[in-house]
Amino acid sequence: MEIVTETPLLQHGLTELLRKVPNFFVYDGRPSVTAPPLLAGEASHTTILITDASNDFPDTLVSSILDERPGSKIVVLTDSADHLFLWKVLTSGVHACLAKGVQLDELVCVIHAVHRKEDRFILSAPIGELRKLRPATAAPGPLTNREIEIMRLVAAGMSNRRISEQLFITETTVKRHLTNVYAKLDVTSRVQAIRKAFGRGLLELGTGGNRRAGPPE
Repeated sequence: MEIVTETPLLQHGLTELLRKVPNFFVYDGRPSVTAPPLLAGEASHTTILITDASNDFPDTLVSSILDERPGSKIVVLTDSADHLFLWKVLTSGVHACLAKGVQLDELVCVIHAVHRKEDRFILSAPIGELRKLRPATAAPGPLTNREIEIMRLVAAGMSNRRISEQLFITETTVKRHLTNVYAKLDVTSRVQAIRKAFGRGLLELGTGGNRRAGPPE
């Protein structure tokens, strides 16, 4: 088992807790006389990925883990409840996604469960955000002018907050528009959306947030 996080203290604390669980071997880069050697593609291996709400690309982190260890079962611990984040996690190859505040016994049960059930995804998230993941009832249409405007700012490298300030709309509205864009373009990330928008001629090279938009009508 490995724990992947940018917070060493968090990694150390969780490592020590999980090492007390029977038959759990946690690798942290230090030599261990009790843990078996790590084998590429080891079926019983677990990776715990700890990330936060500021990470817009959890799927990229998951992809790099699976490239290195294809057989690993990945459990994400996060403080993000955003439905776009959850959708990226859901479609990235992860086996479970839990809140950072999960109890140790619950985490242990989930780790056991993802190894017992190959075709299951375990998700713990706010009900309100999960409802936003439901499929649209009608086939998606073309991008609206507002959605194209937002995609131009996304392509210019702006964050959701900067886009909301530029267009005088809330950050939640920006996220809602991006959800619609992702569905219409059949993508799950900003990078994919930008590429497909350019490919369809919806954006032009050199476009971006150079002008300041007025308040929405």
